[in-house]
Amino acid sequence: MSTNSTQPHTPSHEVAVRPVPCAANQWKRAALMARMAPAFRETVSDDSEDEVDTKKQIKYGSGFQAAKAIIHEYCDYTTIHGIRYLGEKKRPWLERLFWISVLVLSVFTCVKLTLNIWDKWNNNPVIVSFAEKSTPVWQIPFPAVTVCPETKTRRGIFNFTDSYHQLRDFRNNVSDILDLTNKQKELYGAVSQVCEPHLHDVIIGNKTRRGMEIIDALTEVSPLFDDTYLNCKWRNSPIKCNEIFHKFVTEDGVCFSFNSLSPAEIFRAEGIIPDFIFREENRLSMDWNVEDGYSATADTSPYPNRVLGPGARAGLYLFMGGAEIDFDDMCRGPVQGFKILLHTPGDVAQVSKQYFRIPFDQEVLISIRPKIITTSDGLKHYEPNRRQCYFQKERELRYFNIYSQSNCELECLANFTLSKCGCVKFNMPRNVNMPVCGDANLACYNQAEDELLLREFNQGLANSGENSRGETECNCLPSCTSIAYEAEISQADFDYNTVINRDTQEGKDEHAKRQGMKMSRVSIFFKEAQFLTSRRSELYGTTDFLANCGGLLGLFMGVSMLSIVELIYFCTVRLISNLRMRRKTRKELLKAVNKDA
Repeated sequence: MSTNSTQPHTPSHEVAVRPVPCAANQWKRAALMARMAPAFRETVSDDSEDEVDTKKQIKYGSGFQAAKAIIHEYCDYTTIHGIRYLGEKKRPWLERLFWISVLVLSVFTCVKLTLNIWDKWNNNPVIVSFAEKSTPVWQIPFPAVTVCPETKTRRGIFNFTDSYHQLRDFRNNVSDILDLTNKQKELYGAVSQVCEPHLHDVIIGNKTRRGMEIIDALTEVSPLFDDTYLNCKWRNSPIKCNEIFHKFVTEDGVCFSFNSLSPAEIFRAEGIIPDFIFREENRLSMDWNVEDGYSATADTSPYPNRVLGPGARAGLYLFMGGAEIDFDDMCRGPVQGFKILLHTPGDVAQVSKQYFRIPFDQEVLISIRPKIITTSDGLKHYEPNRRQCYFQKERELRYFNIYSQSNCELECLANFTLSKCGCVKFNMPRNVNMPVCGDANLACYNQAEDELLLREFNQGLANSGENSRGETECNCLPSCTSIAYEAEISQADFDYNTVINRDTQEGKDEHAKRQGMKMSRVSIFFKEAQFLTSRRSELYGTTDFLANCGGLLGLFMGVSMLSIVELIYFCTVRLISNLRMRRKTRKELLKAVNKDA
């Protein structure tokens, strides 16, 4: 009975144990078979057991266990130094604490030094250095030479000093003093715009006036061209002065310029107004531009002009004069003579900012040392504020075809003066609809210029960086390719009467013709045949930045580009693969359980 009674229970016990062996037992058996396989007898270690456990946790463990296993798997395979020791399961905590400290210190040092490199790359990307080779003078244009006489009127036509005193006495009700005629008031109002600012205390006329009226009045009373520019030479060849000098309007009144581009090339269509067009220039600067220089097909006499070598014989010679009877010490002060400005052919002359004074009875030699700064093509993708300059096509001015810092500042001054005074000065760029300031607004536009300078200073100071100019409303950065003409001046006394030969009839006639005149001689030339050009280039380019960062990462952490790819791989491809494997294994187990059930 006892035997028969136990037999029915045996099958039922076997059915309860056999159907679903647990997954842990399956992996243990698989691991045991792997250890017993001959191919693994020599290579088996504790790491192989850890690898089996890691895969088991990824496949069968909970979400937290799977995530922890994936991190352990990355630590086992990564090429970043020190991470492997953190992932080992059987390392003591003291050893792990040591490697955590070393890793934190390495990461901190690496990040700190990388930030220093980033700061240099971001704030100091540009270095200005000398070019690899010198530049001959025939590769750049001869400077535009703008000459403005200090004598603004011929006293036989209009006496500014007498008119000023007559007007003041009349305003103060001095007896027997008559008021100026309408013609005299028109001339006085025009001439006062080019005289010293302290003379603006006597105000006549309106707040606005036609610009052409002012320019015509200044032309009418100014010394005659032939009496001022007596003799000229270009490249040691005599030439008529009126063939190479052309009329230009500046803040100093009517001046004459040599080698300057025509107004049709300097100004845009909106800025070309009758006030500025005094000649029709048939020649165009087809062989030269600011950034590229002269073309390879340019001949020896291109436009604008260039010289073939240094020295006075290769430059410009001027013989100028002025009648003593026309000297007016009140309008321009006690110093008589000429102002000369050297500038690039595409710039509008601003004589009041920088000029050389040529007094009478002096011979002046002006030797030029050009200063050119170019910019490498590698900086074109930088923002202008980072490289601190503009390429020609990056900044378009409203009135000028050619961008330069000087043209930009003049246009900004015109816009500010218009908003401040409701008009612009007669020499400022404008369109035909803009009003020109009359005699009653002289103090306003002088004050506007001072206010603009103060505003630019305050904005630049507030926004300036460590090695960069602060951004302002005008934001007139230099041109990326700029030419400046620095000069060395020497002068000596010159007495024309001792030079002229009075023994001949021609000499006597010349002496009689120049009676009562003072003379000056000027020679302008390049000092040396070659000069050094400065060049803006990348101090830290993208390649340099990556190389420096990669060197620091490799030095402190053993990180390379493949290490970064490896990290991305474990976070994407490997993670997706493990999740798919985990999902597939769970489906197979579920099927096995359902089948046995």
